[in-house]
Order: sequence, then C-alpha cells, then structure tokens
Amino acid sequence: MLTMTNYLRYIGQIVFVLFLLSFKSDHFEYRKINNIAFSAGESIEFRIHYGFVTAGYGSIKVLPYTEKVKGREVYHIIGKGKSASSFDWFFKVRDEYHSYLDMNALAPLKYTKEQHEGGFNDNDDATFDHEKKVATSIKGLVAMPEYTQDVISMVYYARSLNVKDAAIGTSYPITFYLDKQVTKISLKIIGREIITTDLGKFKTIKIRPQVIADRVFKDQDAMTLWVSDDANLLPLRIQADLAVGSIKADIVKYSGLKNNPDALLK
Repeated sequence: MLTMTNYLRYIGQIVFVLFLLSFKSDHFEYRKINNIAFSAGESIEFRIHYGFVTAGYGSIKVLPYTEKVKGREVYHIIGKGKSASSFDWFFKVRDEYHSYLDMNALAPLKYTKEQHEGGFNDNDDATFDHEKKVATSIKGLVAMPEYTQDVISMVYYARSLNVKDAAIGTSYPITFYLDKQVTKISLKIIGREIITTDLGKFKTIKIRPQVIADRVFKDQDAMTLWVSDDANLLPLRIQADLAVGSIKADIVKYSGLKNNPDALLK
C-alpha cells in the first residue's frame, strides 16, 4: 500500500533526480582546443635591444610537469625579464610572471605578477572564473568575457590559432587581463618573410598586434611579431616603436619544442 510517507519520499526522489539532470545540463563545460604547437618542457630565451644597445634578457618557459588548479590540469608558464647589468644603472628591471593555463581550454585559471622597474614596484595575484566571467585579484574584481587570457597565456593561446594557413589580412581577436583591466586586441597577418637571427634564418609569419596608442606606444600599429612558419609557431622576434625609441627582442635559444623546427633554413 502506498502510504503518504512513501508517496512523499517518492516525489522527493523524482524532484532530486530532475534537479541533478537540470544541474548537469546547465553546468559550465570548458572548451577543448587541439594544441599542436607546444607542450610541457618548452623553453625560449630572448635578447632585448634598445636601439643598438643590449638592454636586457627575457625568457618564457613551460615547466616540464603539469600542475592542478581548481581540480583541473594546467601548464605552469613562467615569464621573466631583466635588464642587462650594464643597463641597471639607467633603468633596472626585474619582472616575473606566472600563468597557470588550463591544458584543454588554453585559458588561464591563475596568474601572478611581480614587477620591479626602476623605482616602480607592482604585484598582482588573480584567479579567473570563466563560468561566472569574473577575475578576482588583489586589485579587486573585474568583469570579463569567458576565456579571457592574461599577458603570458595569450602568447600560448595565440599559437593554437590557425595562423599558418591564414590569408594575409586575416585578424584574430584576443581579450586579455592586466592590472584589473580587460583589453581587446587583434592579431593581423600582414605577410611572410625570411628573417636572420642568432640561431640562423627562419621562414616566418609576420603579425601585427593592434595595440593601444598611449604614452608608451606611438600608435596602434607600433608592434610587430614574427613567428616561425611551421607547426611550432615559435615567437622569434618582437619589435615595438615606443614614444621614446625602438625596442626589439630576438630569440637566442630554445629547447623542448613539440615539433621539428621546419622553418629553420639549413
């Protein structure tokens, strides 16, 4: 016999199941991006020129092991920049950035910054909630579109884009977070050319990031990027025309590439 107690229990079970089904259907699911450009263990080093002077050095590396943030597996990427010792007297730089990049979604879950430039010091520590579309940092809360990048992770997300097969003039929008601000830029394919580096000659794809004209950059076309024209899409050279001169970063060393460096000419 179906008693009132059993009836209520039965209804409760149905409601609970419907709740679970509803939760599952509405639950946020991260995107999955097929990354063929890089893997854990990759390391790149640059020499930075200010005019004809070696002003400093930079490096960016993906640690050879993965970590977990919020239960998800991530690449831990570290970017560093420092002025040359001979340049320290003029403008001493010691910068370090950490990005924890979701391996499947290629979106950051956590980001830290320690910036020491001249007499200016600034830190940040941010987490990204792509479901709620908000970044939470020591600087405060900021609304953002889902899959917003940080300044380190966007380099690796950009390498997942199909720029190798893109026609000249194609643009790719990217949104990134920096210092409690969300900025939208686009990467525009402007050509293909061969460049000479300390490591040899490379076939490259020439890209124009659309930056914000301000007190640092002369105009929105002030920056140019060259990446290897192969499966790695390895950043080889960055050049920027600043309000106070020109700065260029050239690759001097790499290791741990995921693919053969086919763009390197023998």
